[in-house]
Amino acid sequence: MHHLLRTFVLLMLAGLLAACASTTSSTSPDAATDATTNAGDPAPSAEPQDKDLPKASLDADTLYNLLLGEIASRRGQIDLAATLLGKVAQDTRDPRVAERAALAGLYARRFSEALESARLWVELRPKSVEARMTLGAILLELERAAEARAHFDAILKLAPSDQLDHAYMRTVSVLARHAKRNAALEIMESLTQQHPRSPVAQFALSHLAVRSGELDKGLSAINRALALKSDWEEAALFKARILVSQKDLVRAEKFYESFLASHPDSVTMRINYARHLIDLKHWDQARAQFERVVRSSPADPEAVYALGLLSMQTGRNADAEKYLRQAVEMRPDNHTARLYLGQLAENSKRYEEAGQWYQSVSHGDSYLESQARYAVMLAKQGKIDQARAHLHKVPAEGEKQRVQLLLAEEQILRDAKRHAEAFELLTAALGRMPQNNELRYARALTAEKLGHLKVAETDLKDVLKRDPKHAHALNALGYTLADRTNRYAEAKDYLDRALALRPDDPFILDSMGWLMFRLGKNDEAVRYLRQALTKRSDAEIAAHLGEVLWVTGRRDEAKEIWNKALRETPDNDALLDVIKKFKP
Repeated sequence: MHHLLRTFVLLMLAGLLAACASTTSSTSPDAATDATTNAGDPAPSAEPQDKDLPKASLDADTLYNLLLGEIASRRGQIDLAATLLGKVAQDTRDPRVAERAALAGLYARRFSEALESARLWVELRPKSVEARMTLGAILLELERAAEARAHFDAILKLAPSDQLDHAYMRTVSVLARHAKRNAALEIMESLTQQHPRSPVAQFALSHLAVRSGELDKGLSAINRALALKSDWEEAALFKARILVSQKDLVRAEKFYESFLASHPDSVTMRINYARHLIDLKHWDQARAQFERVVRSSPADPEAVYALGLLSMQTGRNADAEKYLRQAVEMRPDNHTARLYLGQLAENSKRYEEAGQWYQSVSHGDSYLESQARYAVMLAKQGKIDQARAHLHKVPAEGEKQRVQLLLAEEQILRDAKRHAEAFELLTAALGRMPQNNELRYARALTAEKLGHLKVAETDLKDVLKRDPKHAHALNALGYTLADRTNRYAEAKDYLDRALALRPDDPFILDSMGWLMFRLGKNDEAVRYLRQALTKRSDAEIAAHLGEVLWVTGRRDEAKEIWNKALRETPDNDALLDVIKKFKP
């Protein structure tokens, strides 16, 4: 049988040998080239491929091993391919086979075999950057850093002056993959000394230092790069990233401002600065930056869209509509912009227009939310049955979407004060999806409204059993116990846990303030409640703070807080109830 297979293989070789030996397979060994070059890199300059190829004829065993090695490669048996092609490379001294054997060995992590093939490849192609890059990578894996450095040195010396930058970046891509990061960083530091005036060399060193966790070294290197090339936007962006990684947000902001003052036309830098300001929740400053971007690039749909969102965030609704409309005109498939335009129209009570925007979202990630909002909007107009019927017609795929539609229907019933129906809806849904935390949390809130405190407590504890860090459930349970029972110690335990998870959450701060009031600790209550109202202007928080101030004798201040809240939300039940209680 073996004899027949061997005969068959030899008959095939006549037609396949040239292709096998001179082409590159599309299978796994060539992925090994990722270890030595980037996909987008231009091809390295090649040495002459034919004049020094071996002239000796190939015997049957060599041909057999060559073909089996190629077949193994194509079948993903890379370790076998590395062994067979390595043997052929040594027998034939063909640099093409040595290349394939070295890359196969590197990919298969058979570094000792790969080393022999790579050394042969370098011996036969001493000026090949690709060969030396591969050999350097293998030596690094074998922890022979000094030998690896010699080959990376040679690569830089071989590179023509117009390809030096490319050589540095390719070298750092290899070093970055090495597990021994300190050794790789030492090599890169020595390589940059060959060309101390090269900004790209310093840029490459900075990248490797950051990847190795050496942020200070990375910052020093990128500073040197910018000193050599002050208008280099990519280097400036990387410096800003380092400063943010160091949590030095003040320096990062100052650097952005300084660079943009010197290079006001740097659009990419300005966009990144705006995003940095968004991360800091400096909405007005971020909006100002995007305004400048839009003035310089009015046809940029992403910048126009971002400006629309920031205008909406900062309460500039007229500007938000203008920019979001432009964003839709530029990119009609921007369904999220359509959703926001619907919200803006709805908030202005332009319900017909809002409905048109919501209904124009026919698919995509915003589809379900748009349909849910359309239904809630119908309910606001008193069309509750129509709203629920609309939700029932919306197709849902999977539990997540079904829950989203159920919660929208529950909100419609809750806003209409039809709490008993909302409770029945959620109870029926939990019969089908008993483990769903969103539904159980929603039912707990509805149960509390109906005075079913045992159900509310049981549901919230059930949520916390599955998700002990559910901050909203911790807050709801703590507040319910503080407001509706005298189990204050338990309430404080839940609220302490909630605050530990979300120390700046205004609703949790409000709950803690209300608990302090119930405990008679009025000064602490005012402190928590003021902090909550500062973070979010909310009618119920204002109702609580006003009540505490009223009972402690600061009635003018209480009236001022209530009146401001009334102007913003004149129909809030909690606010109206507390005002009626103290100002009948």
